[in-house]
Amino acid sequence: MEAITITGAFIVTLFLGMPIAFVLGITGILMVFFIDVPLTVLPNRMWSQLASFPFLAVPFFILAGEIMNEAGITQRLVRFANLLVGRIRGGLGHVNIVSSMLFAGITGSAIGDTAALGSIMIPAMEKEGYDKDFSVAVTASSSIIGPIIPPSLLMIILGVAAEVSIGTLFVAGYIPGILIGLSLMVLTYWYAVKRNYTFRSEKTTTRQKFLITRKAIIPLLMPVIIIGGILGGVFTATEAAAVACAYALFVGFFVTRTLTLRQLPVLFVRSALLTASLHLIVSMSGISGFAVTVMQLAEKLTLVVTQISSDPFVVLLLLTLLLLVVGMFIEPTVSIIILVPILFPLIQNLGIHPIHFGLIMLMTLTIGVATPPLGLVLFTACTVGQISLERLVKAIIPFLLVEILVLILVIYIPAITLALPRLLNLID
Repeated sequence: MEAITITGAFIVTLFLGMPIAFVLGITGILMVFFIDVPLTVLPNRMWSQLASFPFLAVPFFILAGEIMNEAGITQRLVRFANLLVGRIRGGLGHVNIVSSMLFAGITGSAIGDTAALGSIMIPAMEKEGYDKDFSVAVTASSSIIGPIIPPSLLMIILGVAAEVSIGTLFVAGYIPGILIGLSLMVLTYWYAVKRNYTFRSEKTTTRQKFLITRKAIIPLLMPVIIIGGILGGVFTATEAAAVACAYALFVGFFVTRTLTLRQLPVLFVRSALLTASLHLIVSMSGISGFAVTVMQLAEKLTLVVTQISSDPFVVLLLLTLLLLVVGMFIEPTVSIIILVPILFPLIQNLGIHPIHFGLIMLMTLTIGVATPPLGLVLFTACTVGQISLERLVKAIIPFLLVEILVLILVIYIPAITLALPRLLNLID
């Protein structure tokens, strides 16, 4: 009865359009009433969720992303991607995907990727004779690489919530992210041959190659500095976020020279508002997280799941299906905050490595963001590409199936996520 009441309250408040922070708060308070503890503990639980040094990285990474977006690096990355893969059949489709892979290391946001790259790539692809629905589908499907290739805001939130190394999560994300990009390029090539899409025919001179690479290399150094600094012990993930802000300011003022002092207050306010909304969500989740612990929901879920199967791979498949459905309806940040306290004790009891499951969780939730009917990326892509949702859904299904195939490989071949961290002696 308790579970039905709590679940019903969550669903009703969510579908009433209430802000997700209040949905979590109302549900959490209802859970607390069932466990009969004094309400005076709630402020302490809300504060404890935010009183984490690694969580300080979140506002800095948000600000760094805002600054880099404003610094005008998108065009530079697109030109560099065109230099790398533009001469392959279906050239602009490949450029779109590779740009998403490069852009991932700058912002780590699927929606930001869709908006920034889509406004450039979709019109360019249409001009070269690519079908509009195909162009928008490539943009939307490749944008999910953003949260998987580091540095990623979702990885920081997951690392803090699950109490696992953020640096290790960063390293573990490279191979899965690259695999998704390569798989999308294979599908794009197949479409290009079938539909006779064009590619860049003119050759690039050595001087042009040098200039394009020089302009792209400085923005692309940001993720190298962040990851290298963390792994080299130069700074923590939180300090790396502050370094990212400083580097983004350097790029904007002295490299692209598109940033002005007048723009900074707007960027600071925008970052502060986004950070505040995220902090409110996280603090409200402290209430439900406390109730989950007291009510022993993780232990009860473990018992239910192990009655179905004790095989770790079967359990992973079941949890992946659950996460995919959740990802279709709930934003990944919120999903991580809600589900990590419940799912991570379960997977650790079954001997599944938390880094392996963390990447599975990230991949599944981000694929869900681009999955019908309510994937947030779909609506962003429809707006940018000026296309109906029905047309986009039909076009994006093959790309989603390819991404799910990569996800299945990641589930059943743990080395895809764990080999690189083990090579660097980050895990046993």
